[in-house]
Amino acid sequence: MDKAQTFTLEGITAAIILLLVMYTFFQTSLVVSPTWSELTDAQLRLLAQDALKVLDNSTKVANSYLNDSLQGLISTLDQDLKPNKEFIKTLDKLVFPANYKLEICWVEREKIRCSVLIQNNPTPEAVVGFRYIVMPKSDLPRFFSDAEDPAVFEVRLTLWRP
Repeated sequence: MDKAQTFTLEGITAAIILLLVMYTFFQTSLVVSPTWSELTDAQLRLLAQDALKVLDNSTKVANSYLNDSLQGLISTLDQDLKPNKEFIKTLDKLVFPANYKLEICWVEREKIRCSVLIQNNPTPEAVVGFRYIVMPKSDLPRFFSDAEDPAVFEVRLTLWRP
């Protein structure tokens, strides 16, 4: 009978120790899992970065940049700062079905100038991807006559779900 009581006390003690260990484990651990909106943000941010990386193409054909590249976009801008249709068409395909806003910034006479090329109103969940483009001043339109040489442009692409 003494052995039976000893085994019972050992069992109760083991159960209490296991409960204490489990309680301590669950109280000190932090479970981190992304919410759906954070997952969407990560996907959109990656889509923006990938789209800009694909569009960054400094290849020249007949001494001019391809119209559907970031360099071609910048080299064909005029006073109205309106992107060429081929670039818009390519960008639409790359970021579909997301909505977007496109901006560029550059340094001009020691000041940073920014301009919106494609204006849409982003939602609060919008994310921004960016890419730096370096171009010689000789490849720029007259509009950028006061830009540094070589000119550095920051192209910002803001994406959000419709």
